[in-house]
Amino acid sequence: MTIEEVFNKYGEPLYVGSKHLVWKDTERNRAIKATRPGYLTDGSIVITSQPWREAADPSSPHPSTEEMTECMQSFGFSQVTLNDWRRVDGIFARNVTPGDFIKTKDGVVPIDVCLDDRDA
Repeated sequence: MTIEEVFNKYGEPLYVGSKHLVWKDTERNRAIKATRPGYLTDGSIVITSQPWREAADPSSPHPSTEEMTECMQSFGFSQVTLNDWRRVDGIFARNVTPGDFIKTKDGVVPIDVCLDDRDA
């Protein structure tokens, strides 16, 4: 799907951020994300889809730093700098902040964690 097709199908994005534009596909209950050119890409737009997650409390959708830390640790990550995490298999999570997670009724869910297999 091209960015033009996304706009034609879903209209204006629900969220416009520094990294992504986000739409909700209500029929499939999925988030459609267009990564901005140059953000983790060579200048191209990458369009992805993932399950849509509703915040338990829409007025406070993101977890605390402690809750985010527990979530990262549950996936086997250890903190190496303020915002960077590493797993024993060499996978890195970069620039991780509580805003990259949603606190749902079922717990904390990552929605925008950038993974990398290179040591920077």
